[in-house]
Amino acid sequence: MHEWQPKRLIGPAILALIFILAAGEITDPDFFWHLANGRLIWETRTIPRVDPFSFTAHGKEWICHEWLSELIMYGVERTLGEAGLIALGALIITGAFGLVLARAGGTEDGSVVSPYPAALATLLAALSSLPTWGVRPQMVTLLFASITLYILEGGKPLWALVPLQVLWVNMHGGFLLGPTLTFAFALGTAIEGRRERCPAARIRTRRRFAQLCLTGMAQIAASLVNPYGARMLIYPLQTLTSNAMREYIVEWHSPDFHAPGFQPLAVLILALMGTFALSRKRPTAPRLVLLLGATYAALSSARHIPFLAIVAAPVLGEQIAGLRDKSAGGQEGKYTGHVRTLITRPVSGTFAICLALVLIAGLSAACAWRLQAAAGNNDAVQMKHYPVRAVDFMEAHHITGPLFNRYSWGGYLIWRGHEPFIDGRADVYGDEFLKTYVEIYDARVSPHEIFEQYGINCALVEATSPIATLLEESGWHRVYQDELAAVLLKGGISGGSP
Repeated sequence: MHEWQPKRLIGPAILALIFILAAGEITDPDFFWHLANGRLIWETRTIPRVDPFSFTAHGKEWICHEWLSELIMYGVERTLGEAGLIALGALIITGAFGLVLARAGGTEDGSVVSPYPAALATLLAALSSLPTWGVRPQMVTLLFASITLYILEGGKPLWALVPLQVLWVNMHGGFLLGPTLTFAFALGTAIEGRRERCPAARIRTRRRFAQLCLTGMAQIAASLVNPYGARMLIYPLQTLTSNAMREYIVEWHSPDFHAPGFQPLAVLILALMGTFALSRKRPTAPRLVLLLGATYAALSSARHIPFLAIVAAPVLGEQIAGLRDKSAGGQEGKYTGHVRTLITRPVSGTFAICLALVLIAGLSAACAWRLQAAAGNNDAVQMKHYPVRAVDFMEAHHITGPLFNRYSWGGYLIWRGHEPFIDGRADVYGDEFLKTYVEIYDARVSPHEIFEQYGINCALVEATSPIATLLEESGWHRVYQDELAAVLLKGGISGGSP
């Protein structure tokens, strides 16, 4: 019987922990309109090309770049409920970091990194990106980017990136990251080629460079396989250059290192800097190019932190391994030596099988417990984030018609069958409209001209918001209020629905 080492369970233990962290309640404000659009596609068998949901942008062009993800989300919700969606989201995130762990466990020169630095680096990278996780199509880009890097760094067939790109472009607007990674890897390969002194090695590098460039162009061509054709290629660039989205939407802001959730990111960046200074190892040019680009993107916008996480973990793992190699000549402490011997000592026979089964069963039970807890608590958490009772009140009293609403509640209104003033599809509404909404909600400008333009006689806003106070001072009636939301009418309930 082959000998077995307990350290082989370090990887599964890290992935189980990532699954537990990822299996959280659904709080993403865009979740409900994603679900509603999946339902619409299922029922109509068509993919929207114009806005079908709001009354302010109705009929305006909408590039529904996540249509396939939304259809899958609705299918899972319909068959397995929101518990199934939580499990699916956690599996996608865990799968992405599983590939990161595999990359962190080896280097591009073929050597193997110890499981300890690889696991540590992967866990730190996962914690760094934790604030961006959720049941959202954006996690598809995290997974597909991780697959792309695994193929590029692992010497896997590059042609596999082309069908992956076809799937990617129909699931999330981050699809341009695919060819971007390939071209960045090509640039790094060209830099490596300039360092080669062996003629044969230079020829191999040039051949690899040409293959990468051709693959990148094929990925761009594959991106045309979508319902909107070439129009889809422009969409991500429009989103990235939107001034209003960068100014008003929190996840597009630079990470706030005063917030506890971004402290692991600070540790990750500092760890990279420290190990670069102290380690003998040096990342290859492709990894360095990707790391520099990913760091800039993450510091520019918190939304891009997962990209840095999956790029940085293998580099950090390799650098930490270099630190250990550098100090290998030193005398190992007695206690450390005993622990290392215990973990790495081969185990054989029935004991090994029993130990492995017990540990795997424990990890599986922990994952199942977390999933069950998140699913059981999901409704209560959503009650704290969304105006569930306020919308129940509106429906019970037949309050219909155009209403003004909080931005992050628009998706929930869509799911409940109401037309919102605005929702999370900021690209549909445009920069000027988003700016106008923020000024109205913060009571910086009078809302009456806009309200009259759209015939708005009802508002569903936060109970303590500036706009609620302003409307009350203008003669509106607060007909419903709880600790989260308030419903205000221009006329009371007795005056009829708006």
